[in-house]
Amino acid sequence: MAVDPLLSRATMEEELALMRDLAAQHRWGVVPCFTDLRLIVTMYSYTNEPYIVEATCDDYKEKPPLFEFIDPFTGERGTVKAYPASHDSFFHPSGPCICAPFNRKAYKEVVATGPHQDWNLGDWMSSKANNFDWSNITILGDMFGVIQTRLSRPDLYKGRMG
Repeated sequence: MAVDPLLSRATMEEELALMRDLAAQHRWGVVPCFTDLRLIVTMYSYTNEPYIVEATCDDYKEKPPLFEFIDPFTGERGTVKAYPASHDSFFHPSGPCICAPFNRKAYKEVVATGPHQDWNLGDWMSSKANNFDWSNITILGDMFGVIQTRLSRPDLYKGRMG
């Protein structure tokens, strides 16, 4: 069942308002594209490396957003050069993608390169995948906040993937 685009847009607008302080704290550039139900956020690693992250929010919140990194230098979407690397599989080389239940791209049923056929897309807001309670990461600000945490901490951020 598809979500009315006006409802997805209203949810995006509400959650965007909730993330303003977090965006200012981390000096994010936030560009909403409500007609396309997308949110583009520029963020920086602790080494000041720029990243562009796009969340496509069609059918939101029935389905999680689809997150994609865009290379800030070439504009290419979804390449390993666009993605950060980490010590674990949060930034997963398959796809590549953000490997979290809040990312539609992590589900093999949605994207052929998604690493998880064992996750249920309909349970994304209550997921306990990988023995972690993802139910606290169900609004856009929290999702972008988790990504920022992975960029901000020297023990988690390992430069660009490619």
